[in-house]
Amino acid sequence: MSEKIYQLNDRTMKYQTLKQCRRQHYYLGLPGEFEARFPQEIVFPNMDSGRVDEYYSTKEGLLINIEEESDEITDKTRAKYGKYAIFAEYTYSKKYYLAVICHKDPKRKSELFKKSPSVYIKIHYYYFADEELWEKYENVINKVKENNILTDNEALDIAFIPKFISKKHKQFMTESLAKTFKNAIINDKELKRDVAAILGAMILKNIKNTNKINELMEDIGMRQVEEEIKILARDEYGEELKAIEEENQQLKQENTKYKNKIEELRKIGNLESAKAKEIINSLLLL
Repeated sequence: MSEKIYQLNDRTMKYQTLKQCRRQHYYLGLPGEFEARFPQEIVFPNMDSGRVDEYYSTKEGLLINIEEESDEITDKTRAKYGKYAIFAEYTYSKKYYLAVICHKDPKRKSELFKKSPSVYIKIHYYYFADEELWEKYENVINKVKENNILTDNEALDIAFIPKFISKKHKQFMTESLAKTFKNAIINDKELKRDVAAILGAMILKNIKNTNKINELMEDIGMRQVEEEIKILARDEYGEELKAIEEENQQLKQENTKYKNKIEELRKIGNLESAKAKEIINSLLLL
């Protein structure tokens, strides 16, 4: 009989998603201070639906859209980003920042592309070459072997190298860094817990063998991490997680209203009619 695979509970998964988003923001060096995640589902005026990889706000009033691409950036990809940008600025009334994590070298740090005659959108590219990630890996391995304290960025290397490394190295990096984490000295207890939570998600994503998954989860002490998260979710982060869930629910309701109004316009057909103008005015207030 095969051994049952380790499963993260719902609370841990929500915590992991929140923490990965927040820690990734700082790891990439994105502008501002992370505030809150927004819903990923969107509806366009023509009733097409879509899903962004990540929307979240900063305390400075910026809306950050993160997209992750495994292939080359094409005109079709840019057109998709243009739709996301227009939806985000209209719906959330925040300044927009588009960050694209590339798994193939985009050969540039950023670019402007023309969405329409008067609208240009800037794409900020983030790319980690395998050589750079191997250097980070060797540095972490050596510091742990020598019992040196890891810096915050080195601790986050353990979490994010398995995410950004090319596909052929993901399994090795995940296994090796999970075992390395066991002996890593990370003085910031919250950071260490976050790294373990993110690494746990990478284990489930990058490792296929059930026995190996369970072994690595034990290596990083995931059961203890989940117990800590259970207490934190109630005592420290309960209100924050609740506020995020309530805000997401409110935004989903607004998106539903927006979708229904657009459907009404489609049925009316004549946008110059009094009823259509009334609906358009109500859309502007959403």
